[in-house]
Parts: sequence; C-alpha cells; structure tokens
Amino acid sequence: MADKVYKLADRFSLFKGDFQEARFYLFNIEDGSMFRLNEVSYDMLSLFDGVTTVDAILSRLKSEYRADAQTIDRDFLTLIDSCLDKGILISGGE
Repeated sequence: MADKVYKLADRFSLFKGDFQEARFYLFNIEDGSMFRLNEVSYDMLSLFDGVTTVDAILSRLKSEYRADAQTIDRDFLTLIDSCLDKGILISGGE
C-alpha cells in the first residue's frame, strides 16, 4: 500500500470552519450527508491529493504528530481502509 495514491472521491468535500471552536467536516455533496471529523482525521484526509503516495503522507504525519509511529501507522491505515470501503477515497488515477 506504501506506493498507492488516493484522493477524495469527487462527491466529497472537506470543510474547516473558522469558529471560536475549530470544527471539521466531510460533506457528501450528492446526498447532503455530513460527517464531523476530529482535527487529525481532517488533516489526514486533506493530504490525499491524488499525487502523494501513502508512504509520503505517513512520513509527513509522523513528523507532525507526537504519537508513536506504531499508533500513527495503525490509525492511518484504519482510516484508509474505512474510507475506501465507504467510497470516500478512490485511487488517484481514477
């Protein structure tokens, strides 16, 4: 999976609100559904640009967050699997 490239499916859009309390959302623009995200999930999803590899994103996350590498690996790969299953992420070449 390290050399895979993903991006958000076209029907999804990320939103970061600039309110007193930071709020992060993932919108499905086709059906109007909305998912509230925590800041880390928002940051992770925002890095899927259809060009950057999973390994490069993972390296960046490890340099930015203070959690141990094993926890970051586990959480990141779980997020990818979940988003692929739900059609939120698609292959960068699609």
